[in-house]
Amino acid sequence: MKETLDVLEEPRPADSQTGVRFSIVIVNYNGGTMLLECVLSALREGVPTSQIFVIDNNSHDDSIQILERRVSGMLVIHNDRNMGFARAVNQGIVRASTEFVLLLNNDAQLEAGCLQAFSDGFDAMPKMAIAGGQLYYPDGKLQSSFAPFPSLTEELVPRAILRCIFPDRFRRKMSGDVPLAEESVFGACLCVRRSALPELGLLDEDFFFFFEEIEWCHRAWRMGKEVYYLPKARASHRQGHTANRFRGPSRIEYQRSKLIFFKKTRSSMVFLVLSGLMVFRALINAVSNALMCVATLCLNKRLRVKARTYGYVLCWHLWGRPAEWGLPGK
Repeated sequence: MKETLDVLEEPRPADSQTGVRFSIVIVNYNGGTMLLECVLSALREGVPTSQIFVIDNNSHDDSIQILERRVSGMLVIHNDRNMGFARAVNQGIVRASTEFVLLLNNDAQLEAGCLQAFSDGFDAMPKMAIAGGQLYYPDGKLQSSFAPFPSLTEELVPRAILRCIFPDRFRRKMSGDVPLAEESVFGACLCVRRSALPELGLLDEDFFFFFEEIEWCHRAWRMGKEVYYLPKARASHRQGHTANRFRGPSRIEYQRSKLIFFKKTRSSMVFLVLSGLMVFRALINAVSNALMCVATLCLNKRLRVKARTYGYVLCWHLWGRPAEWGLPGK
């Protein structure tokens, strides 16, 4: 691993005293021009370039070069392999020196006033350790921004049914401007109070991709700290950019992380039930999609992709869930 401090001309940030209260940690993996757009959105919010930390997980595109041609003064950490999200984020968090540390996906952009909303929320709620913003798709539609902790109930009962019966409990997005105490908020735009970190700790590096921020929120609630969703802290997010490029491997990482979360936070019996249920679902999905693919003579591209993806996931389970399977470059 090597670290570089760029010295090119620095873009002028917005005139704001709020931005200086924040450090921004951005993990990049082949982000293309999205990385530059992400960084520029932070600069427009008044964040000093010296408090923007870009951790590159051994990208093979020109995203870092594009960024360095436009922006200077930030710390860019070049990892020699894909370290995963949690470990890369921690590399940035330990270097932050401001009151608040914002985790921002490289495919997300802060909207005007986002950091002011985070700042106001933390000032008003001194027990709040973690806050999540309202995520939007680029077309302006609401995106899921918070969720209850994963449970066996959600694994056994379709989410649509749960939302009908318990709309407040199982919602994941909500319009309006009122802050809400939620069990977990999503890591695409998540802010943590740095003074809470000595007790809270860093992200759990057992998670490579997915569920790391949910476990962080679970840890915070267990310690008596608060987690809030702040709808005025708005960010645009091109959800699933990395995951969509690696459908099968991403699904494996998701299922692996779910198993880790349940093992760390639930009883052994619940973990075993989940483990068996995931194998059963993988078998049903693989067989049903393979049959549909054959019935259409494999002419439907979408069905071919789904059959291949579910078959890959089933093989992972049947092969004993090998650690080396999943996203590339680990």
